[in-house]
Amino acid sequence: MAKIIYHCYGGSHSSVITAGIYLGILPKNRVASKAELLDVPHFDQKETVIHGRLRFIGRDIKGNEVLVLGKRMAGPDITVFLHNISELFSCREEIEAVDTTFPINPLMVIGGFLSRGLNLVTLGRPLVILGTQIAYPYLVQIAEDAQNRIKQNLTPKCPSLPYQERPILLYICPQNDPLPLLLAGLHFAPDATDQQLLDWAVNMKFTGELGAFKYLGKAEGYDLYLAGTGREPEIMARILREIRTILEIPRIKLGIVHSPLKTPFLLKGISTARRFFSWSKLLLMLEKRAMAPLIKECREIVYSTKISLREGILD
Repeated sequence: MAKIIYHCYGGSHSSVITAGIYLGILPKNRVASKAELLDVPHFDQKETVIHGRLRFIGRDIKGNEVLVLGKRMAGPDITVFLHNISELFSCREEIEAVDTTFPINPLMVIGGFLSRGLNLVTLGRPLVILGTQIAYPYLVQIAEDAQNRIKQNLTPKCPSLPYQERPILLYICPQNDPLPLLLAGLHFAPDATDQQLLDWAVNMKFTGELGAFKYLGKAEGYDLYLAGTGREPEIMARILREIRTILEIPRIKLGIVHSPLKTPFLLKGISTARRFFSWSKLLLMLEKRAMAPLIKECREIVYSTKISLREGILD
């Protein structure tokens, strides 16, 4: 069956309510009452929400799973991210991502912060409920649009996808962070000299924008990709693991490499500046100099990654 994923900042308010409308738990022809809103699973509950974790809400009449996702500051491009990762395994029809952040209003933000962030439920929940009721017609529209889109386009394929034929290795690439480029370059070309590696990394036109995927080639039986994760790399890495689970992709067929090495602030700053001044030879030279001391440690990380892949214990 297909997976329908409603996503918002925290995964506790607009996504949950829109999913409830889609499933028929909540009415479409009028604004839901306070009691009806609170009856929807996970709505403004005290449970711990881990951003990037999928939570099950229910199944629609066709048996499709409906889930909600908290994405924090990942933004609307997470829809592109989810669709692109499903396309890598030729199962685009099995994932439908729906952004529900547009109708969120200040009452929902303030109330959610008080209720969920500070645990001041008595103060925050009335604001959340009022804000949700104000946004309700827009949430109904999102749910109806999703329902129409799913009826037209979502025809899940047989789950027996050819995973065995196409193992994939993804290197997590935060926005404007060149360090994962060094790691991926070393994985792809381990015999490259330091200078060759630096030249390759600084000339790679990949900024790590959320939803972008870049194919590098084959390395040790894997299709090697850079995965742009924007400003929320930890959350995106978690989401990738969640998608791998719900699509029943074996770990050895979808490896995820999230570097433990912290990128120096100076290197990030230079890399960001090069986006706006790509013609600057001075910035190019400075970026290489900032990256050079990290190569030795990067080689060690890549070596460890390859060992973990062979032993089937990566991530």
